[in-house]
Amino acid sequence: MNTGKLILASLIAATLFFSCRPKPININVKPAVVKLVVSSSVIPNRIMLVSLTRSFSSLEIKLNQDTVSSNLAGTVLVKNAFVTVSYLGRKDTLIKIADGLYGSVNTLLANNAVYELYAKDNDTGLEVTASTYMLPYHRFDSIRPYKLITAKDTACILYYQLRDDPSLENYYVVNYVRKLNKSSNSALSIDRVFANGSASFENYFDLLNDDSFTNGLYSVRTKLENVRPNDSISVSVANISKGYYDFLSAFKRSGSLISNLTGEPINYPSNVNMGYGYFNAYYPQILFFDLNNY
Repeated sequence: MNTGKLILASLIAATLFFSCRPKPININVKPAVVKLVVSSSVIPNRIMLVSLTRSFSSLEIKLNQDTVSSNLAGTVLVKNAFVTVSYLGRKDTLIKIADGLYGSVNTLLANNAVYELYAKDNDTGLEVTASTYMLPYHRFDSIRPYKLITAKDTACILYYQLRDDPSLENYYVVNYVRKLNKSSNSALSIDRVFANGSASFENYFDLLNDDSFTNGLYSVRTKLENVRPNDSISVSVANISKGYYDFLSAFKRSGSLISNLTGEPINYPSNVNMGYGYFNAYYPQILFFDLNNY
């Protein structure tokens, strides 16, 4: 086929293709109803933290290199809330620590006690309730970070062991946090839009269940991704509920905190009434390591 016929054939094919395409359909997707998003944690020595954010639709924001503006973070964070935690016949009113973050230093930590959360966003009138219970304290059997030095790189390795009672159904989360040396105030990485608006930490976690253990023992050496030899890290372990284990499993599959805040596209398990997220009261063992010393 000569060049002229090839060009003509191409034009005819292109014309047929575009003429046969259906007309575009206008789709009007309504944004999801805004709800409160809850997360919580317990720091040993009677400190309970509850974070509150507002959900938002991913259709309403524009992303630029996986970042979201600090203005959006300001809209998401709940700055004016009334938050209480009730347990064992008493009620603690949490105080504001930072935008979106509320805490109580008076909350008692009692194994298997039921904890009930009430939170109201005073700016929007949105309310949520949730209930959970505290599982017994668990700790590492042994733990040690070290550096693996090669000709091309120095990797940071974390070795730890855990023991489990095989007669009980247990679930665990092992979490480590790296403190970043620098953070940007103008833009926040999507995966770092924490409840306090801080981008100065990176967070990673592993989930374990009874199948992870052999004869009641779990032993692992894991490379700490993105951790440098001169970083400081915290490592924690906690016995968690089946519901929170399922929530974290779904969260980990999503690969992005934006899904957590919007409820899209994964429908996360939740124990929060009229909202998203998960209210838990697990009691972790928390250890700190300066990798300069290893």
